[in-house]
Amino acid sequence: MRRRLILVGILALTLAACGGSSSTPSPSTSDQGSVAPSSGTSSSSSPLDSLQPTEVPSAAPAAGSTATAICDSISLRKAASSSSTRLKAINSGMAVHVVATVSGTSYTAGSCGTSGNTWLQIDEVGGKSTQAAYGVPYVYAAAGFFQ
Repeated sequence: MRRRLILVGILALTLAACGGSSSTPSPSTSDQGSVAPSSGTSSSSSPLDSLQPTEVPSAAPAAGSTATAICDSISLRKAASSSSTRLKAINSGMAVHVVATVSGTSYTAGSCGTSGNTWLQIDEVGGKSTQAAYGVPYVYAAAGFFQ
């Protein structure tokens, strides 16, 4: 849980550094846990403020961003699992809108991409809503096949 909170904090700092705004949809905490409420004190600086962009890991595209497929035949699935129902396969160059990054089952990359267990929660594929295209609010794809 603590590791997840640290990753959420790093992601939030990355978004803020890239010009993220409060109008960007935030991921639901119903399946990702919750963040502890802050104490009543406010500080203008944090130990993480001194991080340089090169020090922030870039394992997956950030929530609220557009990611581009770097491999062919990437599966879009109903859940963050390699065994979940495959709704469609997309090819290199296809753009998706990332709502959140989530942990799921591990996947292995072949000659393209990187292996891992981070999945992208996606609400648009090629500019089309996943609800309209596949009848589901979100689809999931292995993050190691996107940039």
